[in-house]
Amino acid sequence: MAFRQPPVQDEVELETMAEAELSRLKRQYRIMENDRTTYSEKVRLQLRNQKIMIERLEHEKAELYLAIKSSKSESNTKKDEAMDEKLKCLLAKRSKYMEMIKNERQQINELQEQIIKVSKEVTALKMKIKTDTQSFEIAEKHNRMIDILENRLEVATKRFNTVVAENSKLRDKIDSLLKERAQFNILWAKMIGQLNTGKSVINDLIEQATITFNQRDEELNKIYALRERGARDLKAHTSEMCELQRTLDNELKLQEFLGIKGQYREMADLNAKKEADKQAKSEAMQNKIATYTEILTLIQQFTGEEDIDKLTAHFLKQEEENFALFNYVNELNDELEGLQTRVAQLRNDINEARALNVHRGFQQAETLDRISKQLEEQTAKADAAEENLNECNEVINKLLEGIESLFHNIHCDNSSILNLLGDNNHVTMNNVMLYLGIIEKRITEIFNKIYWADLTSGKPDAVRLDEDKKPKLKIPTIPQIVPTQPCSLCIEKETLQVVNEGLEVPLSREKIQEKVEIRLTEDISEIMHNVSVCHLPGAKRSIFKN
Repeated sequence: MAFRQPPVQDEVELETMAEAELSRLKRQYRIMENDRTTYSEKVRLQLRNQKIMIERLEHEKAELYLAIKSSKSESNTKKDEAMDEKLKCLLAKRSKYMEMIKNERQQINELQEQIIKVSKEVTALKMKIKTDTQSFEIAEKHNRMIDILENRLEVATKRFNTVVAENSKLRDKIDSLLKERAQFNILWAKMIGQLNTGKSVINDLIEQATITFNQRDEELNKIYALRERGARDLKAHTSEMCELQRTLDNELKLQEFLGIKGQYREMADLNAKKEADKQAKSEAMQNKIATYTEILTLIQQFTGEEDIDKLTAHFLKQEEENFALFNYVNELNDELEGLQTRVAQLRNDINEARALNVHRGFQQAETLDRISKQLEEQTAKADAAEENLNECNEVINKLLEGIESLFHNIHCDNSSILNLLGDNNHVTMNNVMLYLGIIEKRITEIFNKIYWADLTSGKPDAVRLDEDKKPKLKIPTIPQIVPTQPCSLCIEKETLQVVNEGLEVPLSREKIQEKVEIRLTEDISEIMHNVSVCHLPGAKRSIFKN
């Protein structure tokens, strides 16, 4: 029963493998079915878009054919000839009027130059004559400008001294950091060299171990092969020695028999003895023949076969079958011994695997304990971070409330950001920068008013704002930001060049941001011009319409 157990296990393993393969194939079939559905949906959408595009192109083709036919008709040809004549007349008139406009513009420019020249002379005459009040105002203005410039010079000198002191400290710090960096680079290069050396040594050791392990496997295979070969040679040699020993014994007995038989001895009763022996041998032969005949008769009666040759052939065949069965039994015994050895080896492997599983169980338990401790530590850190976050949120809420109260106390106007605020008119983390921008502008206006009030009071010592505390907000003009507006025709052409074969869907916030970033990195100098200098054909038509 123990010998027939492995096939049952093999059948169970085959059934398990077949079930696993069946589940894998079902899962793969389900995935392929989903892919087929998705692909068919995509193909259906693409075909629908292509059909729509084909219908649109066919419609445009029909319109173009109709336009070409209508343009080639006789009436249109006559209209074109009449239009050519009319255009020639209009061009002649245009050149005439352009010449007249040019002459008039030259006259206007000359008059403008004369007017400017006369106005400059008048202004120069007015500037030469100054009243006492103007002289006093100029002197006051110069004195005031001198005070302002002296204050600016003092502030700039203080700022320069502060910057020089900070620069000296930064230089010392940079020198120390450069020295530390040089030492770090030296240590880094040294450690990198040691690391590379260690890696090369480890790689050499791994390669040597791999080669040694492979050689060990080859040598073990050779040893097992030599052992099996030696066992087979020993069995063959033993059987051969036994056969030779039997042959040698037969030869010795035959030689001894022939030697004894070849001797000739003269005895008195030799003839009588020979006759007696001959008679005894004859009787023994007769008895043996009778016995053999009786045995043969019994065999014939038992088998029911009268032919001696057939009985002999049947006997030889039976002997061969018995010998084959004997060999098969020997092979089964050898296979049984091998299976027993394999079972013992498998039992040892099972014991080793159990010990390994026990060891892994201990390791997993230790790992779980370590992970549990780490989880507790991380949970404690998360709780502390959450508490810190709550405190920060409280501080931020107080700051937002303070910003909102400051916004209302300095009478700021939020009408410019009402569209951006929506239903929420309070200060939040999302709109705090908008409120801060308005507060900054309002404070700048207040500082400007205070500074202007101090200057117009006529008291230089009454300036309440220092020069470095003055608002430095310089708002650039629109021509500085954008020298010219983009050409609408070029933008329309660029937009129409983008053709989407799929369905038009709204873009997400990430897609819009990515598109804007790509647009900012592109060169848009080609479209930054007026319509009057655009090279597209539609520009001239729009100019003529205007």
